[in-house]
Amino acid sequence: MKRLSVGFECAVLGVALSVLTAVTGSAWAQTGRLTPTGPKPVAGGAAAGGAAGAGGAGDRVEIKRFPEPSKTALVRTPEFNVNASGGQSKVNTRPRLWALFEVRYATGAKWMDELAFTYHVMTKGKDDEGKEDVLSYYTQTVRYIDIPKGEHMSCVALPPSLVERYGEPVALALEIVGKDGTVLASESKAMIPFPSPEWWKDSQVLDNAKVKRRQGLVDRSKTPFALVNADDYEVVQ
Repeated sequence: MKRLSVGFECAVLGVALSVLTAVTGSAWAQTGRLTPTGPKPVAGGAAAGGAAGAGGAGDRVEIKRFPEPSKTALVRTPEFNVNASGGQSKVNTRPRLWALFEVRYATGAKWMDELAFTYHVMTKGKDDEGKEDVLSYYTQTVRYIDIPKGEHMSCVALPPSLVERYGEPVALALEIVGKDGTVLASESKAMIPFPSPEWWKDSQVLDNAKVKRRQGLVDRSKTPFALVNADDYEVVQ
C-alpha cells in the first residue's frame, strides 16, 4: 500500500507542475497582462557567472561588475568648469538624470581585435496620459577594437528625456561577442519576473502589446560622460 500511495502522490505532483508551467507561460501571451505570474529571476543562465561560450583561454572575457537595473543606475549629468566669456547662462537649472549602465570586464589575451557588446534594456513607466503601465525595450551594440589584456569599462546610457517620459530601468542584459561570432560572456538582471531567463530573445515578451520597442539607447561616447575616466574605455569602431 505504501508503494501505491507514493506513486499516486508523485503522479499528482507531476500534473500540478505541468499546470503551473502552462499558466506561467500563457500569462505573457495574454496582451492584456503587463506582468507575468511566476518567480522573480535574479541573474539568468550562463550570465550568473559572467562568462559563456567556448572560447579558449586566450579569448577569455569575464564580466567583473554588472549594474543593477534600478534607481541606482540614475546619475546626474556631469558638470564641467568652463572658462568662456559671452556665453548664455543655463536655461535648465533642474538636475536631470541619465540611466547609466557601466560594466567592468577583463580580457585574457594580449590583444583582442574586436569585441561587440550588445545591451538590452527594459524600462517601466506610464503612457503619455499617465494611466496605463508601459514597458519600453531598447537595444544597442557597441564595438570596441584593439583591446589589450587587462580590465576595461563599457557603458551605454538612456538620455534624461527618455527616462522622464518612459520610466526607469527594470531589466538589463548584456552579451559580449568575439570577432568570430562566439558569445564570450553574458549576464542579465531583472527587477520584474519574465517567462524565461533570456527575456530579450523571448517573443512572449518582445511581441507583447504592453512592450514598446524604442530607439535612444546610446554609447557613452555620445554623452557628457565621455570625458570622465576616458582611459578606462577602448576605441569604439
